[in-house]
This record gives sequence, C-alpha cells and structure tokens, in this order.
Amino acid sequence: MSLTQQPSAHKALPAARIILPFVDTGPLQDVMLALLLTPVWWWLGVEQFIWPVLFGIAAVKVLYLQHWRLRITQPVRWFALFLVAVLISGLFVEDTARQLTFVRNLGAFAAGFLALLVITNRARSWEWIDKLLNVVLFVMLLAGIAGLLAAAGAWRPAIHSLIGQLLPGSVAATSYGQVISVRVLGQLSWFSGLGIYYRLNSFFLFSNHFSSALIYVIPFFFLRLSQARGVKKLLPGLSILLLLFNLILTTGRVATLSLLVGALYFSLFHSLYRRTIRGLVAFILTLAVLLLLFTTVLEMTSVSGSGGVLGQTSEVIEQFTFARGEGSFTNRSGVYEATLAGFRQRPLFGWGTERDVEGLNIPAGSHSEYLAALYRQGLLGFVAIIGLMISVWLATRPPGGTPARSPAGAFLRYGRWFFVASLINSIMTDPSVDSTTYVLLWVLLALLISTAQLIRRPGEYAFPDS
Repeated sequence: MSLTQQPSAHKALPAARIILPFVDTGPLQDVMLALLLTPVWWWLGVEQFIWPVLFGIAAVKVLYLQHWRLRITQPVRWFALFLVAVLISGLFVEDTARQLTFVRNLGAFAAGFLALLVITNRARSWEWIDKLLNVVLFVMLLAGIAGLLAAAGAWRPAIHSLIGQLLPGSVAATSYGQVISVRVLGQLSWFSGLGIYYRLNSFFLFSNHFSSALIYVIPFFFLRLSQARGVKKLLPGLSILLLLFNLILTTGRVATLSLLVGALYFSLFHSLYRRTIRGLVAFILTLAVLLLLFTTVLEMTSVSGSGGVLGQTSEVIEQFTFARGEGSFTNRSGVYEATLAGFRQRPLFGWGTERDVEGLNIPAGSHSEYLAALYRQGLLGFVAIIGLMISVWLATRPPGGTPARSPAGAFLRYGRWFFVASLINSIMTDPSVDSTTYVLLWVLLALLISTAQLIRRPGEYAFPDS
C-alpha cells in the first residue's frame, strides 16, 4: 500500500451477537437471572413450577462444562437419598386430587436439590458467592418494598395470572388454585393487639412463607451492616427496619421467635464480641433467676388474690399462643395429632403427600417440615431429612482465628444465625409448600457450603470459570 492510499473505511467488523438468557449464559448467571425475575414469575403465576425447569437447564450446563465430573458433597448425597424417598412415597398416593400436590412438592424438592448441585459445583470464588448473595438480598428488598406499599394501602393489586387462565376449573377452585390464579400481596386478618390489619405475603404463597423468607435474609443484612462504614451503613440499616416491619405484619410468631433464638445463638458462639456477650447474658440470667425466686416466695406467702409475676407470665404465654384466636392453636394441634396417627399406619414409606382429614381445616402432614417428612415419606424420608440437616451443619462450620474476620468467614458466622433460625422455624412451618421459599433456603445453604469449601480447600477445582 502506498503512502497516499487510505485503509478501507468499511473494514468488516464482527457481527454483534445477541446473548439469549438461559441459553448463552453460564450456570450461575442462570441462577441469578432466575432469582432476579422472581416478581415476574409471581405476576405470571408460574413461580411454583418454573424453578426446577430453570435450574435443570443450569445443571445440564454444569454437566457439559465439567465433562460429567461433579463435586458430590455429603449434603448432596443426603438430599439425593431424600429425593429417592420422595419418589418411592409417590407410589402410595391414594387420592387422585392429591397427585398434583405430590408433583408440586416434588418440583420444590428438585429445585432445591438442583440449586445445591449447581452452586456447590460452580461457585468457586468469593466474588461469585458474594454476587449471588447480593441478588438474594435484592429480591427480598423488592418483596419488602412491595409489602410496605401494600401495608400503607398504596398498592394492593389483584392480578389475574397467566397460569390461572390455563388451570382446569377443578384445580382453580381449590384454595391453592385460587392463590396462584389471583395474585395479591396480602389479605385482611385479625391479630390480638393489632385488630383488623393487612397480613402480608408479598411475592410468596402464604404469610408464614414470607415470614420464613424474611428471617432467612435478615441475618445477612446485619452482615452487610457490620461490613459497611460511615454513611454506607444507611442502606443495610434501613433495609433491616423495612424487613422487620414486614415481619411484624406477617404476624409469624414462630418465625420471629426463631430469628431471636438464632440471634442469641450467634451472639453467644459466633459474634466477635461473644466473650463480653456471654458475661452480660450470664449476669442478666443470674439476676432473672434471683428475681424469680424472690417473687415466687412473695407470691406463696401473699394473701392477695393477684396472680403476681408467675401469673402474669402465664397470661403472656397464653396471649402469645392464642393471639390469632383459639382456632389457629386448635387446628395445628389437631393436625399434629393426625400426622402422628397417619405415620403409625404407614411408618416405612409414608403417604406420599399431605391428606385431608375429616374435622380438620388443615391437611395432615403439613405445618412442620420434619413431621411432614415423617408423614409423607415415612422413616426413610425422615432419616434422610435429618441426615441432610446434620450434614449441612457440619459442612458449614465457621472457621476460627483470623479467617473468621475475613468476608467469607463472616458470611459463615452469620450463616449460623440464619441456619439455626431456619431449623427452629421448620418445626412448625414447611418451607417446601412454597417453591420460592424453598429455593431461597437452599440457595443460601448452597452458598454457605461453597464458602466453607473455598476456605478449607482453596484451589481444589481446576474446571473453567462460570
């Protein structure tokens, strides 16, 4: 080319390529995108069915990228055993109408398993773990904002979902069908001390599942608060207040109590200031015991008719138990009795799903993750779910010493607060009834397991980045 010649102004450029979500994206990007679209899935009414499909796509990509070589952790093994128990129990479902319930529950379990498998195989750096955690917190922040708008009366939609138009009439007429056919952020209810109020469920199936999701993420907003400095503390601080406000308006008593017990456990065993806190707690407990002994003696020798401290404590417990009226307590007690009675009839493989019982408004095999496993999947499922919880506990042990102060170590420490709260909450709540709640639970657990792997065995993975 001579000096007077100019290069072509129309030099061929590479054609712009459109990146298709869930097609051209990596497995962890699929998980993040699926979570970010939670409000859309809720609006469409597909959030109870979409998770196993999207996470299944991500799992296929993991198999391809890793040439069928998978990291199979102990929690994955126990979860696989639980899925086997679920599939076996499906052979014993008697009621045809309950087969849809079985499929729905199986979808939730499959989504949780796939989330665990994908994340523990692909989240091999702190950057990816932190991104996924931020996505979960952002989604719950959106749910909290929606709850605030509904509580204030500014936005209380009644959206007829797409899936509601496709459901058979017999399914749409059920209580479950009505919930997913018409999307609302809550409903009017009554609670002692609040009277008539708008009970929130936001983007979740029922209020107790929204309260469960809230207590899953609140500990990690406290983590963000501890990591922020100066004016940057404002966002996590306001987020905590927002989610606590939502928690109050779910009136999830068990969830709130679980969050407090988890906070106490964290403060005593995993806070960086635990020695000081232990001394303070011991001092307060000593004073409380002495005060209780003193008031007991006074009440026993008193001739007045007042109930005293013991009587007032009994009244507080009674008000807490019957805060939603006697019906709530009576229904739950009846359900647990029917659940244990049904287990005794089929102790090995269970009934496959919850079942309606004459005289009860709530089906047997519900309102407790552990009793639900015992009833639906029998001893095989119960042993598997207990083994799963123990394996997760062991796999997510926070480190000691200097690593405990690192961002990853702090995540594991605050993860203990979340995990203790979730374990206690599941005594009287079954998160698998709502697929979104169950997915959030297992995404967070998978992130904790991946973080523990990162700290204890750095550099173990040699696969390509996600």
